[in-house]
Amino acid sequence: MTAWRVRMALLPDGGVVEAGITERGRWTGRPAPGSEPLPGRFMLPGLVDAHCHLSVGRADGGEPVALDPEAMRANLRHAHASGVTAIRDTGSPGGATLRLLASADGTGLQACGRFLAPAGRYYPALHEPVPPEELVAAALAEVKAGATWIKLVADFPVLHPGEPPSDPSPTYPLADIQRLVQEVHGAGARVAAHSTTRYVADLIATGIDSVEHGTALDEADIASLAARGGAWTPTLCATIGTRAGDTPARRKQRLERQERLRYLLPRAAAQGLTIMTGTDVDGTIPREVALLAELGLPPQAALAAASTAARRFLGFAIPEEGQPADLVTYQDDPRDDPAVLGHPAAVFVHGTRIR
Repeated sequence: MTAWRVRMALLPDGGVVEAGITERGRWTGRPAPGSEPLPGRFMLPGLVDAHCHLSVGRADGGEPVALDPEAMRANLRHAHASGVTAIRDTGSPGGATLRLLASADGTGLQACGRFLAPAGRYYPALHEPVPPEELVAAALAEVKAGATWIKLVADFPVLHPGEPPSDPSPTYPLADIQRLVQEVHGAGARVAAHSTTRYVADLIATGIDSVEHGTALDEADIASLAARGGAWTPTLCATIGTRAGDTPARRKQRLERQERLRYLLPRAAAQGLTIMTGTDVDGTIPREVALLAELGLPPQAALAAASTAARRFLGFAIPEEGQPADLVTYQDDPRDDPAVLGHPAAVFVHGTRIR
């Protein structure tokens, strides 16, 4: 095993750090004599994907499909190799991702388990319907199986085979969601809620912990979520990114969302709301960071959403004396160009150098 010496600008703030990584992969402020210099001039705590679906892909027509276990593991390995060392998987068909937690592949992974949605209110290839009267029991079963987060599909279109989807609307009565939040919190887990409608204001009032997508948030919602210590994962690649086959109406909707988010994101940052990067099924962390910057976040804040801010909210460590190294380095400064994030010089995942 090799011991490494680290002298780099520690991002997102950019102060110079002089430290090391021991032969056992532990972070230390006292590098051993003769340690090798770790490649790179800039360092971040390992990147965070706070909203992804390792076990979901897209069919040729663009519809989401469940992936087999090997493809799921390949997605996780690819994420680690790209410098994403902390992952929150926000839902998997049948809770497939939970099975990774008990394996060596599960390092740096938090998982929600199955998608919680009633019949006709989520993609049929990805979920087993959960009626309102079974919502709390289903959530607690996922926590018992190892989920530290619960994924609630709180609003969604009505899906009927052969018919266009309706506009999104609430999937469960608010009283049921209130009970869900209370019971899940009592069991030591947290709730991530998919929402793209004004139902989000009521959801925040129930005490949900993070809003996923959140394209209908307003300034009052942001203030309320920030005051509760919550977080927002806007998944910009999914919500405003273009897709093959988009209709003119869909492109117009995405442009309207983009302008709304251009207004809201800087205000959310000013309120102290934790903003986190998430790729969903379509994106990449470098592109998410670039979009955050394009929509008004300072480069330092955009990087924090993909590293320190998200790690603190999710409970992932930032380099500490004696702890396994979890970091990514770069030759160039990603504050100048977020595309640099796609080209790491070195990656450590929980004490093991994989790049």
